[in-house]
Amino acid sequence: MAPPTVRDILAFHKIDRAVYEKFIAHGMELAMARNAVALFMWLDQLGIDMISQIVQIINPTRIFKLINEVDSVLHCLRQEDGSSNYTEIPLMTSLARNSLNIRFFNFHKDVIVRGLAYILDGVGRIVFDDHMYELLRAYEADVAAARAGLSAGMPPVPLGLAVIYDPTAAVPSIEDARSMFITFSKGLPIRREEIMEHFTE
Repeated sequence: MAPPTVRDILAFHKIDRAVYEKFIAHGMELAMARNAVALFMWLDQLGIDMISQIVQIINPTRIFKLINEVDSVLHCLRQEDGSSNYTEIPLMTSLARNSLNIRFFNFHKDVIVRGLAYILDGVGRIVFDDHMYELLRAYEADVAAARAGLSAGMPPVPLGLAVIYDPTAAVPSIEDARSMFITFSKGLPIRREEIMEHFTE
């Protein structure tokens, strides 16, 4: 079997992209929408398919409710204090056929955060790339025109889409654009000066 191309990956994740665009169309920030869809992609790997149901939701009230619930889950994943005072997520629970609740995310947050990072740094680089989807849509429109007999022949696959997908390819980053997340224990307070000293030595 031939290795998948970028076009294959984009086609496979079209439904994920549709949910991403739905969230953005309803006012969700780009980064939050990426994280939300990555979360649903991670859940799908566990066998909890919510994406295929979410893409079918057309009621704006339900979409906004889902956005609020996803925001609660992402907030839960960002918290370090182990608090369990989170808003319940009834719509997500029903979409998952009652197989998860907010406590699931709170209990498994370390595994989930690593899973989200893996998706965002891997296939997410392509799934959330607007330029790649523009290329795919233009190519698919040309293919549809060729099949309808409106053009002389099948168009060639654009170079950006024909490339073999390499999940291990590193994302180029300049040193100044890197981020680091640091957590500190409340039981062992640390002064600001000690932090600055550690990173400037």
